[in-house]
Amino acid sequence: MVLKIAFRNCFRQRRRSVLTLAAMAGGFALCSLSIGISDGTYLGLIEAFTRNRTGHVQIHGKGYLDKPTLYNTIDDPVRLGETVESLDVVEAWTPRVYSPVLAAVDNKTTGARIVGVLPGREARTTRLKLNVSAGRFLTMRSEPEVMLGFGLAESLGATTDDEVILIGQAADGSIANDVYRVVGIVGDGKDPYQRVACYMHLKEAQSFLELGHRVHEMAVVLEDPSASVRTASKLKSLLAGGPVAVSPWQVVERAFYRAMQADVQGMWISLGIINLIVAIGVLNTVLMAIMERTREFGVLRALGTRPAAVFLLILGETACLSVFGVLIGGGLGMICNTILAKHGIVYPTPVEYGGYVFDRLISMVSFRSVWIPAVLTFGTAVLVSLIPATRAARVAPARAMRTH
Repeated sequence: MVLKIAFRNCFRQRRRSVLTLAAMAGGFALCSLSIGISDGTYLGLIEAFTRNRTGHVQIHGKGYLDKPTLYNTIDDPVRLGETVESLDVVEAWTPRVYSPVLAAVDNKTTGARIVGVLPGREARTTRLKLNVSAGRFLTMRSEPEVMLGFGLAESLGATTDDEVILIGQAADGSIANDVYRVVGIVGDGKDPYQRVACYMHLKEAQSFLELGHRVHEMAVVLEDPSASVRTASKLKSLLAGGPVAVSPWQVVERAFYRAMQADVQGMWISLGIINLIVAIGVLNTVLMAIMERTREFGVLRALGTRPAAVFLLILGETACLSVFGVLIGGGLGMICNTILAKHGIVYPTPVEYGGYVFDRLISMVSFRSVWIPAVLTFGTAVLVSLIPATRAARVAPARAMRTH
């Protein structure tokens, strides 16, 4: 009976109820859109750089991430690869070699970074092969050929079929130098990583740097990206006591991850402000309703209605409005998130964030972008109505009935 009366009371002051519903629905939609944009942008960005370069988990020699050097290597990558493949969640893995060099084409010279890869494994693990914008991918067997990052090729004025001279330091202390043919260009001008990257076959890089069978890094891609921390922890336990360190992408890309976490905290502050505005609107509505209906509450109390019933009546009215607000706001939020997920908003100028570049604002439709705003909207509305409901329940019948 109380809920039935509360539902009917929502339509007594229709204009006020509509304004309250608008505030709730608008707050819900804004919260849903904020969460959807945050999830869509970061999940897309995380997917891009983990699948394009870093992987979800990486293995290095101890201390390599803090101070990468030519001599800090993984001595037995084959055995480590077998251990990695023993985990069901692992989709693929690939070894890599890195070293700074000087690259020269004709009379142009610039700094570059050798990235030695196994073409077959790299193609299964990352999207490097798909990112070749000109020429072709590396051959499966070791050949004196390289792929240049787009930015590096621009700096050197190099195109496919040009010859590039690489000069660096080998692991045995000698000067490493050789001539390679450019067979491909990787990426575009948006990726800062491609300003220095010079890709070559892993065995060619090992020979150039006199590393033998040693590598600097093993990148692991998982079937479930959310399991990166858990998988890294499991690999640590399997490789305990060995001279290697296992890190999830959150550690490997700590600059981006910290920037992302700071931005997510900012999002929660924004959601708090939105819900505060909604709370003030709901509180104003409930207080006005109680002040106008003081005589009504006095009559109810005089007829024997218990204070608890009056208290539940006010909460019921607020809850009914909240349910309608959540349904309307949920629909608006889903529509906005769906449109942004499909089309997105293209930035006039690409934005570099945490060392990565993205040019489109996208959203994501998920259960998280619905239930969190629903709980916040409903909970905030009911919470702010507790004080007015308590005041209505404690009204003195005789004094209230004399109120005009």
